[in-house]
Amino acid sequence: MKLYDLVIAGAGPAGCTLALNLAGSGLKIAVIEKDIFPRKKICGDALSGKVMNVLKRLPGTIYQDFLATVEKEPSLGIRFVSPDLKELDLAFVSDTNTGLEAPGYICSRYRFDEFLFKQLGNFPNIDIFQGTRITGVSVTSDNVSVVTDKGEFRCSLIAGADGVHSIIRSNLLTSESMMTHHCIGIRSYYKNVSGLHPDNFIELIFLRELLPGYFWIFKGHESIANVGLGMLQTQIINRRINLSKLLNDLVKHHPYLSSRFKNAESINKPEAHALPLGTLKMKRSGNRFLLLGDAAYLVDPFSGEGIGNAMSSAECASQAIRNCFEKNSFTERDLSGYNEVLKRRLGNELRVSGVIQRLSRSPALFNFVINKANKNSDVKDLLRGMYTDESLREKLTRPSFYIKLLLF
Repeated sequence: MKLYDLVIAGAGPAGCTLALNLAGSGLKIAVIEKDIFPRKKICGDALSGKVMNVLKRLPGTIYQDFLATVEKEPSLGIRFVSPDLKELDLAFVSDTNTGLEAPGYICSRYRFDEFLFKQLGNFPNIDIFQGTRITGVSVTSDNVSVVTDKGEFRCSLIAGADGVHSIIRSNLLTSESMMTHHCIGIRSYYKNVSGLHPDNFIELIFLRELLPGYFWIFKGHESIANVGLGMLQTQIINRRINLSKLLNDLVKHHPYLSSRFKNAESINKPEAHALPLGTLKMKRSGNRFLLLGDAAYLVDPFSGEGIGNAMSSAECASQAIRNCFEKNSFTERDLSGYNEVLKRRLGNELRVSGVIQRLSRSPALFNFVINKANKNSDVKDLLRGMYTDESLREKLTRPSFYIKLLLF
């Protein structure tokens, strides 16, 4: 039996960020990961400004080491394509600031996750158990028992950062149907895609066939593009959609995409993964446990932002964990502070994105906003700002915003 203060289930961005935030706490921490790094992760590979900000707050020179050592491509903006195929470019960095660090990057999760995981080895209070699968978790008044295929762990507190199919969540919370809060993303890597933005803007293409989801093209290292689409799981089931076939049909036959993929070559088979959306209202902590990242259903329902929210939840969790160990008390009430901090940090953002997601089901409304932004710099600035200013994003959910647009 292995004894620890804290067990972290999962060594993705959420689990690693939590462990690194607690590296100087003096706690004895075990990180249990079912895979062996480096490992593959299905993702769009976009690292937002939120991710960069969390990296900057990690201990030591982790952010500087990421900039210096990890293969990536800077992304300086975003291109929206409306359902009527009108383009809107929103630059995040002006021409006068091109010497600054990029606001975001396209970086393979294979490389990014391995980089974060390797940082854990720099801290003696963190023990790593790769290739170890958790098979059961139980909580008593005295401790948490974590059963794995390599033996049993005992700890005072467990953090579930083990993804959408979290064994921690399924063992410690009452199960419920979550399908209506799932998006399914499918992606493949392509070379020789034409028409990529010269400043490497990420492309979000809101095709009528996918609303409220979208098609994406993100150009990564050596001009290999991450190409994929995301749709609500309920739509996929109700319409009996084969996502691999849909992705292939769109790149071959859609009028906006086919010419760009005429000479393109897929370098791997499409792979799909479930995205747990932040529209689900759920408990994220209880007696001696808390959930973060995908296990806590924190993916942005409009943009699909998952990594930044996962890492942000880890920062919130780290303070709650410190408080519990200072008091030597790990009850549901003690951990309720985590839910409150998480709600202040991400709650309104997720709520607003949920409303925008529902609004984006209307092609006419989406076309209207994009067309107005192309004609009016104030509207364009508002849309640009919604990725950095939550109060601006909330404007998009108000009827008064659309009434004002009619007057422009």
